Amino acid sequence: MNGSLQLDTLGTMHDEIRHKHQVVEMSCLVRDGVFWTRDVLRAHADKHHTPVPHPIAIAHFPDGRRMIRDGHHRSLATYIGGRAYLRHDEYRLEAYTYEMYAEINFEAGFVTPFDPRTEVRVPDFTAFRQEVFRLYARNPAEAVAFIRQNKSRYARPHTRNTLAQLAEHLRQSAIAEGIARGDLVADMAILGVSRETIKCLEESKWRIVSLQQLIERTAEELWYIGKLGQKGHQEITKALQHYHELEVLKTRRIQPASGA
Repeated sequence: MNGSLQLDTLGTMHDEIRHKHQVVEMSCLVRDGVFWTRDVLRAHADKHHTPVPHPIAIAHFPDGRRMIRDGHHRSLATYIGGRAYLRHDEYRLEAYTYEMYAEINFEAGFVTPFDPRTEVRVPDFTAFRQEVFRLYARNPAEAVAFIRQNKSRYARPHTRNTLAQLAEHLRQSAIAEGIARGDLVADMAILGVSRETIKCLEESKWRIVSLQQLIERTAEELWYIGKLGQKGHQEITKALQHYHELEVLKTRRIQPASGA
């Protein structure tokens, strides 16, 4: 039987996450004590009328590296949800070699050869895969040539290859999206920033009322906002660390009202 597996020891085969909102929702479940067991996965599939997912698949290579092959969303949700490990019944180990990932295997449905030590697959290569199999049905040699000539459509050099890096990217992306939306500092109340802290920012010499204005200030500059205090700094820091949760929390607040 597998033991628990520390998430910070795992590499990733993707450096982007397609369904960010879903990851944040799942991280809330993790905080509530959920484990990704077969029963939990089946109940979720029944509720949403989708196939039951397999356990998280961990590729184990001869050099000792372990990388998430399938289940990046659950793994990231677990990590940002505050649990540092996968339990024995949430994952399975699979023996792989790097040579296996470098080979095209039409029979196994593997048509995206890459080197997981230095590359990642793009978040969604469905269209590419479908095109490959259309070509394969007509001319296998043509399909092989197409794969070799179009690697950029399914893989690229990795910029992030750990869950910690993926989590930080999720946070930074959420902040960038918030700036693009024109989010206000007042919106951060839902993330635990008090009215007093929001007022201190508004009344500072920089008149900070927007997320963009807040991000433009350095930590040292914020320390010089006299009335902010350690408590206010902690509120801001924690809110920015959890900014990826903002839209989900807004949705949760709106839903009861709309159903009333």
